[in-house]
Amino acid sequence: MPTHRISAGRTPPGQSWQQFQNNASVFIDVDTTAQRFATTPVYVTALHGDSQHWDTTGGSSVYSPTRTSFRVYVRRPDGRSLTVANAQDRRWHIQWIGVETTG
Repeated sequence: MPTHRISAGRTPPGQSWQQFQNNASVFIDVDTTAQRFATTPVYVTALHGDSQHWDTTGGSSVYSPTRTSFRVYVRRPDGRSLTVANAQDRRWHIQWIGVETTG
């Protein structure tokens, strides 16, 4: 019978964002090492912050998941500029849940 292990976390508000594609978007690498997953879990994410995260897309899309990390890219749907400074000023962060199934 399969067993499920659930863990959750969040990135520090406004920290660790990096620029992607000439000020068109930002990304963040989320470290899940502390959860000690044995296999790659299913990650579910959401972008949180103090303002304007409603005017973005990508905050719930997981890229390159492994048992110790994943990446999230965020951009504006209309292509307007989005910078690391924007993410920092608005205290954006990723809230996440990881579900590992074994057996």
